[in-house]
Amino acid sequence: MASMIHKKKARIAIREEEHINDYVKKAIPKDETIRNMLYDAMKKNVLFESNTQGELRELIDVFELVNYESLDIVINQGEKGDDFFVVGSGELSIHVRMTTEEDDENLADKSINVVKVGTYHEGTSFGELALIYGSPRAATITAISDCKLWRIKRGWYRGVVGQHRKRLHMEKVKFLPKVNVGKELFGDILKPGQLDTMAQLLTQEYFKEGDTILREGEAGNTFYLIQSGEVDVFRRDLGDKAIARLGTEKFFGEKALLEDDVRQATVVAASSTVVCYVMSRGDFTRVLGDLRGILDGRTVQRASMLERRPSKLPMKKVTYKLKDLITLNLLGEGAFGKVKLVKAADTGECYALKAQGKDFIVKNSQKKYIMNELALMKKLTHPNILVMHCAMQDKKYIYFLLELLPGGELMNILEAKKHFPEHWVRFYSASVVLAFKEFHNHNIAYRDLKPENMVLDAKGYCVVVDLGLAKQLEDGPTYTFCGTPDYIAPELILGTGYNWAVDYWALGILLYELHCGSAPFQSYDPTGTAKKILKGRVKFPSKFSSQLAGVIKELLTKDPTRRLGCMSDGAEGVVHHRFYHGFDWQGLLDKEIDVPYAPRIPKRIETIGRVDHETDIAKSSKWSPSLD
Repeated sequence: MASMIHKKKARIAIREEEHINDYVKKAIPKDETIRNMLYDAMKKNVLFESNTQGELRELIDVFELVNYESLDIVINQGEKGDDFFVVGSGELSIHVRMTTEEDDENLADKSINVVKVGTYHEGTSFGELALIYGSPRAATITAISDCKLWRIKRGWYRGVVGQHRKRLHMEKVKFLPKVNVGKELFGDILKPGQLDTMAQLLTQEYFKEGDTILREGEAGNTFYLIQSGEVDVFRRDLGDKAIARLGTEKFFGEKALLEDDVRQATVVAASSTVVCYVMSRGDFTRVLGDLRGILDGRTVQRASMLERRPSKLPMKKVTYKLKDLITLNLLGEGAFGKVKLVKAADTGECYALKAQGKDFIVKNSQKKYIMNELALMKKLTHPNILVMHCAMQDKKYIYFLLELLPGGELMNILEAKKHFPEHWVRFYSASVVLAFKEFHNHNIAYRDLKPENMVLDAKGYCVVVDLGLAKQLEDGPTYTFCGTPDYIAPELILGTGYNWAVDYWALGILLYELHCGSAPFQSYDPTGTAKKILKGRVKFPSKFSSQLAGVIKELLTKDPTRRLGCMSDGAEGVVHHRFYHGFDWQGLLDKEIDVPYAPRIPKRIETIGRVDHETDIAKSSKWSPSLD
């Protein structure tokens, strides 16, 4: 971090790498009664609302039976766990331990009150948020009688869902290029990124033998691609006999993607189960644009208000060796190492030098993440994204030479001011929109937006920092659970795969927090926050203008394909929202408009930070990665 100010109440980001490809499914046989009971229990639970029938069936396969005797404790409040349970038989009590001194770590000094808040019985479920991450359990669950519980663990859940979604995504990406609309194939008219997006739009629908999928003469706007099973095609003028039978990878209704289509035939499911990938023209147009325009070689887009010309600012990167830098003061420190103020011996220009201990990196299995951050920062040169000039190393450290941002973290200013007026919110959030446009142009999901990661330069302009959780998306959705709990999008919680749309959800959270002083789904623990996010109910204090409340609502849309910033016009959709009407985007890009808050910077920049009196005790390491 290139800020000169230490974090005070910084929220810690979570990263739980799920190696979904390493999971090996172990199916446990169950009779149909048990399977139906498990299915019904999951369908009632909000965590599983986005799972398809196919995913639920696969999840049911891996549930295992565990037995508890009367008075056995199944879950202890405060402990971390990774199990979700469905009650097969018996009854359990729910007790919550409350204390009078929440912040006192010594339980002996607390007045403890244990309250029974309910029971679980056959067909009910509990512990679902343990399938997301290992936050402390919110209650103690005790068997009242002998119980049979069906259990699934987090690794199994994420492995099953992740592998299922990834397999279907690759299947769709393989099928789609072969689909023709008019005389053209999707593979010829759509770019790989568009095909990937189209694959994410396709949803599954299930039909039983004899179901009429389409009826001749009815209006339609939906396209179907057969994943499995067979369908028969009939036309009235040709009698009762099917004129064609279509199977896997065949498609029908494709004209509906171009215009409202009067169906020319009736299509009926011909096998016991038919599964189709389905997409409406509205979905295609909303996210990818007008298909007719794509076929004609034109696209209809709003006039861009972002980067109509490049920024005037000089963004030249410099390259130095360690011997060319003079170390001045300590700016910050953490588990990774230290950030120091340095000055170039030849020019006198000051920079922030981030030193990350190699031994610490190796022992904590952080090599992949450090090298990923390095690779991404090399690609990016933008006024609203922290600039890394070059990287260096010696036996103890990897060094990133970063632009100096002496204005401090936006979070520190927010804590001092309590909340920002709307014109401040507009300014700082616009800086994020410009940064997001650059990230997403490179197909990078940033994944860690929050005021702690927004830092001011010497003049007060806002820069997005810390790419430790950023990821370049190369082969469809990603499944890693990561981010700061207050800012995590619902699709990330549900474990069903996500892309950079999570960044625009986070933008909605940021807008709310900057104006209100707290995040909209804030809770006493990550589990409570996750529950609120999945419910998605936002309460706006009366001070919120309709414009600000409106843009937040459109960003905090649970369906990422309908989220502002994620549709066919991308970031321009945010720019053109009425909340930003009249804002000078080019002036911000050129850093020519007035800033809301001018940080106090010493006249001699060399004096910021403090003297580092500590002895360097970092250990040497044999790890010597290529930094080119």
